[in-house]
Amino acid sequence: MAYSVYQKLSALKPGLLYVGVDLGLDNNVAKVVNERARVLTTARFRHTRRGYAHLAERMERCVRRHRATGIVVAMEPTNYFWMLLAAELERRHIDYYLVNAYTVRKHREGDQIDRSKDDQRDALVIADLVRTGKYTKTRLLHGQYAELRQYVLLHDRLQRDLRRQKNLLRHAVGMLFPELTSVFADLTGDTAVALLRHHASAAHIRELSVQDLIAAVRADFTGRRLMVSKLRQAHALAAESVGLVDSVEALQLRTRVHLDLLLQLQAQLACIDQALIATFHALPEAPYLLSLHALGTITSATILAEIGDPKHFRNGSQLVKLAGIQPAPNTSGCKTRSLTPMSRQGRARLRTILYFACLRLVQVDPAFARLYRELQERSRNPLTKKQALGALMNQLLRVVWALMRHQTYYEPGFGMA
Repeated sequence: MAYSVYQKLSALKPGLLYVGVDLGLDNNVAKVVNERARVLTTARFRHTRRGYAHLAERMERCVRRHRATGIVVAMEPTNYFWMLLAAELERRHIDYYLVNAYTVRKHREGDQIDRSKDDQRDALVIADLVRTGKYTKTRLLHGQYAELRQYVLLHDRLQRDLRRQKNLLRHAVGMLFPELTSVFADLTGDTAVALLRHHASAAHIRELSVQDLIAAVRADFTGRRLMVSKLRQAHALAAESVGLVDSVEALQLRTRVHLDLLLQLQAQLACIDQALIATFHALPEAPYLLSLHALGTITSATILAEIGDPKHFRNGSQLVKLAGIQPAPNTSGCKTRSLTPMSRQGRARLRTILYFACLRLVQVDPAFARLYRELQERSRNPLTKKQALGALMNQLLRVVWALMRHQTYYEPGFGMA
């Protein structure tokens, strides 16, 4: 940690001015301090071209007045606001860094015993953190890497919305016809969708003959083959169903609304996946990642989207830290809370995709399966299954880094030595 801070401080030239910016939706506060933490000026600006020009003018004026060698801007990665300001700073060739929001809060609480908080205090704390080397070198993505990141974010959001709508649909159907899931495990299949659109209620189905039910469902069917046998099973179960008989019309409408939203989300997801895959294949790292066949296209694209341009990293250890899967000791005196805890201070989406990728790899890749067993069976410090998976996540990132760095294709055992 000390060596890292030393490196960061060494990168800051003597005579710099430091600008801490507290970002908000409407108003932003900037504090300019010198090397000795003396506040030189305070500026307020908005997220507009005029507001950014005002900030740049104030900073340039400070540099000239105090004969500084340059200026550095620091801010928290607040929502999307930091991206707007970062893009403007890059356009003006002004250096900027990000500071961790948790670090800002703890640093402010340590300085302010009464726990006071306002925009000006936060801006001053941010300026002080970058002045003392406690910042990260996160940068905006550009080109197709930026496109891929946005597609992956949208893919992830639609997946969450799909799961939510599926749960809501299952809940509505459960009130009308709880036994239906024993016939249709997937309520989004073609036959199930045609049935649920107007005949989700067991009480309503009981009033129809089997032939009438099949004819009514066929009128709403848009798939290739209607599963008549399942409709017969559903009709038989409806006779003894415990589904509600009150508020049936409202629940039927609710079912149809969730069903329509679900189908719309599925169509949108298919469109996003098409654009995501096309963008991923256009990147130079794609063929090398896809050579690790167990990952799949979406998984490989998500890993690359979270990493961004690999040229921004010097080695695989930096990717491990980016994901937050490096061991983080938690000891005090003779007490140890965990033997090999992960820091989890990194990209949560990257950790999640690596976890499920490793679950797949131990099933289909002999090298990863062998390493997984060895980590659990070794005589010294054997790992549990979960700890071994964490070690494999670390190993997978190093393999991914080596494939991209050396522009080579994967073979079982690559990077395992």
